[in-house]
Amino acid sequence: MIKQFIEHREKERRLNSHPTLLLVGVSVCDIVTIVPRISNPGDIVYLDKGISISLGGHPCNIAIDLAKLGYNPRNIFVVSAIGDDFCGNFIEKQLSEYNIQLMLYRVEDVGSNKNLILVVEGEDRRFHVEVGASSRLPLAHVIKALNEVKPKLLHIAPGVLGEIDENLGHILRIAQSMDTITFVDVGAAKPFGKKGWDFLTEALEYTDIFHCNVYELRKLFNLDNVIEGIKKILEKGVKIVLVTDGDKGAYVAKKNTVIHQQTFKVNAVDPTGAGDAFQAGFIYSISTLIRDKLSKETLEELDLETLAKLLLYAQAVGALCVTKPGTTTAISKNGVNDLLINQGEKILKNSIYIKL
Repeated sequence: MIKQFIEHREKERRLNSHPTLLLVGVSVCDIVTIVPRISNPGDIVYLDKGISISLGGHPCNIAIDLAKLGYNPRNIFVVSAIGDDFCGNFIEKQLSEYNIQLMLYRVEDVGSNKNLILVVEGEDRRFHVEVGASSRLPLAHVIKALNEVKPKLLHIAPGVLGEIDENLGHILRIAQSMDTITFVDVGAAKPFGKKGWDFLTEALEYTDIFHCNVYELRKLFNLDNVIEGIKKILEKGVKIVLVTDGDKGAYVAKKNTVIHQQTFKVNAVDPTGAGDAFQAGFIYSISTLIRDKLSKETLEELDLETLAKLLLYAQAVGALCVTKPGTTTAISKNGVNDLLINQGEKILKNSIYIKL
């Protein structure tokens, strides 16, 4: 079944062009290191796995992951703000190497965003972020990009985007008036410069697909129960809800049903970028499956069996991401297909369907 699903998707990919995507969010210069432990004050820890500088940020990671999976980069547009500095040039160069379409806004008096990521072996990553140009991304620039590209799908990851966060509902309404599918992701563990996530939860009524992890879900609704949190999001009018839970798997939900799957078993090296890879996998799979028919109506008509397969593919991409250091390093179409062939059937068979 899994092999046939892969072959069908690849056949469709060859026959059709991919829908146009517009990805909006923060671009980051990531400084990443994997450490055996955090050093004590005055102490030193020698790093045998080195320190790397790489591209990060939700739209950048998702765009590169999609390109590496085989998505036509000419149909991937990235909107983000960068500084007039080394990191800004680095971000632009890295994206250009994948032939991704850039609609970057350069800020002259503020540096690009930087993120010092410490990954302690066996623990989740620790982010230390300098918020720079991303908070200065103009609303007018995003709306102009939306009107020029007229994408089939708009993905936006708010949280550190200044006036974009403040006008999130307005942007999503414009997109929906253009028959664009709206996909919202929680862009930060906590919002920058704001007390809470009200600006996001109030915009859920204009959101077609929503993603967050379990930690973010609890912060959004002050709930410990994942299913109850998913139910609240569906009640807001969201058509498809995606929730990732690290090595415990992931959830997908629509209408009155939640599907839970266990994760793929891999050798986890660096969890950074796994959530973005998961979303890239879902976007790639649903875009390849539906193509020119990608619309809000087709989202509502997806049957549960297909939805479970879309979740499986997204999980495979997310799992592959953690097998190497860096946010996009490990992603490849062949690597994803190997995971699906070797483990996919069992995971899909053991999917749990929960009626709300």
